[in-house]
Amino acid sequence: LGGIDLSLAVGLTAAVVCIEKDGVTWFDTQFFMPANKVAEATARDGLPYEIYRQRGLLTVSGENTVDYHDVHAWFEMLERKYEILCLKVGYDRYSAAYLVQDMEADGYDMESVSQGSNLTGVLIDMEGMIKDGRLRCIRDNDLMKAHMMDSALKFEEGTNRRRLIKMSAKQHIDGMAALSDAICMRHNYYEALQTQLSNER
Repeated sequence: LGGIDLSLAVGLTAAVVCIEKDGVTWFDTQFFMPANKVAEATARDGLPYEIYRQRGLLTVSGENTVDYHDVHAWFEMLERKYEILCLKVGYDRYSAAYLVQDMEADGYDMESVSQGSNLTGVLIDMEGMIKDGRLRCIRDNDLMKAHMMDSALKFEEGTNRRRLIKMSAKQHIDGMAALSDAICMRHNYYEALQTQLSNER
């Protein structure tokens, strides 16, 4: 299962893959940022994006906007190198149309996910999975940790409905949004895909 989220304002794109083994959903996040945004983002966010690039957590892609062929190539690499095939890929509705079209043409089952209180059930699932230790990061990813720390849930007044928000306007939650897109695919299709999601190798 996969998820893709992008931030038009800062040019940051996050892609997530989730795999399940022995009752645990493991996820990995790859971030993408244009070359001409790295210095600006480092000064603005106070985060060491160049170090993240060196550690393989961030792919510098394109000059002023992310080259979404690199996002597509990341999913292809997962299949080629690790034999991880994303059965469903959820993406936010602002994702580049040609990325979605190219991935669909390559056989990926893409589905638009609207980020809002409609994801209440998904966010409840995510919260429970994290608390129970059933949702875990595959590698030590400090950039994803920053996005998780920047995230909060806002409840609609008088209801149990909630949505994912930033702790403040200057922070970023693209990694968490991409993860929620992937978990949305798990939430919606788990019964239908359960045997394919269980990795016994």
